[in-house]
Amino acid sequence: MLDTPKHASQPRHAALQAAPICAMRTAGAHVAVEFADGRSAKLSTRWLRLACECEQCGDTASGKRWLTPADVDKAIHAESFDVSTPGQVTVIWQDGHVSRYDAVLLAGHVGGLGPVRFQPQLWDSDLAARLGRFAFDAVVADDEALFQSLRALRDHGIAMLTGVPAETEATARVAGRYGPIRETSYGKVFDLISRPDARVAGETARAQIPHTDEPFRYAPPGFIFFHAIRTGAGSGGTSLMVDGFHVAELMRRRTPELFELLTRHGVTFHREHEGEVFFSAEAHVISLDAAGAVTGIRYNDRCLAPQWAPLDRIDGLIEALAELTRLVCDPQNQFQHQLQPGEVLVFDNQRVLHGRSAFDPTLAVRHLRSCNIDRDGVHSAFRSLARRFAPGEAEAVLYQGAIF
Repeated sequence: MLDTPKHASQPRHAALQAAPICAMRTAGAHVAVEFADGRSAKLSTRWLRLACECEQCGDTASGKRWLTPADVDKAIHAESFDVSTPGQVTVIWQDGHVSRYDAVLLAGHVGGLGPVRFQPQLWDSDLAARLGRFAFDAVVADDEALFQSLRALRDHGIAMLTGVPAETEATARVAGRYGPIRETSYGKVFDLISRPDARVAGETARAQIPHTDEPFRYAPPGFIFFHAIRTGAGSGGTSLMVDGFHVAELMRRRTPELFELLTRHGVTFHREHEGEVFFSAEAHVISLDAAGAVTGIRYNDRCLAPQWAPLDRIDGLIEALAELTRLVCDPQNQFQHQLQPGEVLVFDNQRVLHGRSAFDPTLAVRHLRSCNIDRDGVHSAFRSLARRFAPGEAEAVLYQGAIF
């Protein structure tokens, strides 16, 4: 993801890909490339040699790679180029090694701009009209339906599954379609039921402001599944979902100095159950890629440790956290939904903050089943299925997450 353009929106170098390569020649330390439509460009000679994936050099996709950057000398040069075979470029190097390349692949690397970076679709309280809803039976049985739900997760970071049996076994059955379920200190699949001896806030009936789960872990959960088994419709417990990328951009625009603090100053989160676990992690609340695009959110007011900062910065940091809290609590930024039995909310925990209104546990039992899947596993499933159903979308770089 590093060093990618911030606002790329078209398939990479589509215009160059449309025109076949008609000639290549050595041009100093570079290789000059000429296209059939009269345009020209250059490639790094060293890059071209390193890009060889013949049996001798090895395959980067499988990880069985034998040629290393140290093996390619700065003075490398090609003896000849052959573009006579449609769609293929053959290069003979100074040591006699023969490399064959896909011509479209080479055209896509001209200029060194790299692959297109996917642009998430931001949302606020208007999500209801755009939320992807997908039938359980289709998702568990049909790969194309699964792909469409994964595409919705890519676009908005959230989707809803409907018609899911209100049975405990159904949680793992549907979640397992999206990737391996991640085991945590609470188990693989765990129940959230209000109880008087609550161990965590999710087992209380109190209101919870929107937050991301487990920011105190070095690697927080990726995608979370909330499967409604029993709910008390009309008695509170409304889910409150917030697009963290949207509120981050609001901060960038309205209070850039506070936005910058949350992208550059470490914030510590912790969680301890005495004698069992003691988690502590310092991270940026808002993660950016090298081009400055928001790629992850890590925030939970209940897990904030006492913060460390110089006296001249601590109040600014607290105000930045306060402003973010105000934004996630603003109903204009919240999608509100009363989960019904048989519904599953799936959402990106490093993008979408979730909370709920208070409810009266004496009126109804609120029982959710929950589990987590790593973010890279869900994105891997998307890319793999995109190869079959939307090849043009498989190569786009997806946002990595709140890792810094």
